[in-house]
Amino acid sequence: MRSKSVIYFLLGLYTALVSWHIYHSVILLIIHWIFWPLALIYFLITGHLAHGQWLSIPKGYFN
Repeated sequence: MRSKSVIYFLLGLYTALVSWHIYHSVILLIIHWIFWPLALIYFLITGHLAHGQWLSIPKGYFN
């Protein structure tokens, strides 16, 4: 059960990183953190994570 909560947390954190990269807004970051499943689906549908962006966005924070 603990592994599911870690995955849930990491996906929420990933969504927050993508949100900050796209919008640079604290309010939207908090909203996307709370409703991360919907936000992640939105980012996928709108193409924000297309063409390798899904990997390059988090890498930009850790380089």
